[in-house]
Amino acid sequence: MNNAAREGNGTTPANELIDLKNESEPLVNSIAEKSGPVFALLQCATLLVLVLGVIQYAYGVTDHSSLMKMQFAASALAFISSIEYNYSKNLQRPDSDMQSVFLLFRTAGTVFYIACLFLNLTHCFEEISDINTFQHATAATEMVVEAHGHELSDWTLYLSIADVIIKLIVILAFNALSINFFASFVALVSPAIFTLLVYTYKFMSTHFLSDWLDHHLEPVVSIVLTIVCIGIAIFSLIRKKQFLLAEGPKEFSINKISDSVKSQNANLEKIDHVHASCEWPRGFTVSLKAYIKVEKTDKNWVARAADDFAHLKTLLHTEIKAEGAKEVIVEPVFVDRNESANFVDPICISPSCHNEDVGCCTNPKTTAAEV
Repeated sequence: MNNAAREGNGTTPANELIDLKNESEPLVNSIAEKSGPVFALLQCATLLVLVLGVIQYAYGVTDHSSLMKMQFAASALAFISSIEYNYSKNLQRPDSDMQSVFLLFRTAGTVFYIACLFLNLTHCFEEISDINTFQHATAATEMVVEAHGHELSDWTLYLSIADVIIKLIVILAFNALSINFFASFVALVSPAIFTLLVYTYKFMSTHFLSDWLDHHLEPVVSIVLTIVCIGIAIFSLIRKKQFLLAEGPKEFSINKISDSVKSQNANLEKIDHVHASCEWPRGFTVSLKAYIKVEKTDKNWVARAADDFAHLKTLLHTEIKAEGAKEVIVEPVFVDRNESANFVDPICISPSCHNEDVGCCTNPKTTAAEV
């Protein structure tokens, strides 16, 4: 078994890497970290989002309000994502496994958000499917239809105002969709804003639109807004694809790094078995094998190999972290200069290889029986 050299101090990611730091981190994080009352306000907002979501769901179902159902979907997304934010504040330095759980929370919230919007979209299409019926309706039928129409009650006004205020606090605290602020504003806050606009239009009784559109204004607005919001949510998932699928950074080139290190230390034979994967919320991890040339005929080759490995490890960490990696794992393989280029990796058969921390050992003839 080969020893692995590991170093995990973070560095500033390169510009080429799709880095969501500025978009996924809270806008008021630095304030919240220094101010207990601000963080308490954010926790209170999270609890209010939960209560608001429950009320919105009940009201949307009983009152058949498509815009209120959209507000519920946004509240669910905000609450599920806020679990990550509130829990991470209790951790000094969340490890990579916990960060993966946080990413799962964001993804689950986004998927649930899309599902709710899609379900609401089908109901909206059902509500506007009475075009011909509405045009040929009698006066009595119109009264019945109006009784089941899309008038918004005063409770809609109160809930929507509360939704705008609470969601503004939430999106200022953290970015649930991990994209730019405007997109998050549209996805989380715009349903309540459009609800207020529709309510105002109905309250003023200004019939600028046709009779059919005036009667179906809420489902029509919901359809247009739902399509926009679903598009934003899908784009958010696409942006997180490289983290969800553990893809490698797009601009990372090990060949350039290998050439640079070889120019500084000629004992590097090659770099192989390179695995690079993006890690949420930023940066990536690289593991590789570094084949190091040694003179195994020299009785002091182990000590010299250890020095070469330490130097090459430092060079590789420096070069790779300059590309944006936050963790680099270097596995050394020591190769005799006189061996064929098509060598096979040696195998450690003695605990001394690990105890001395010098990497892989050749198979000593005196210990062949121990295999």
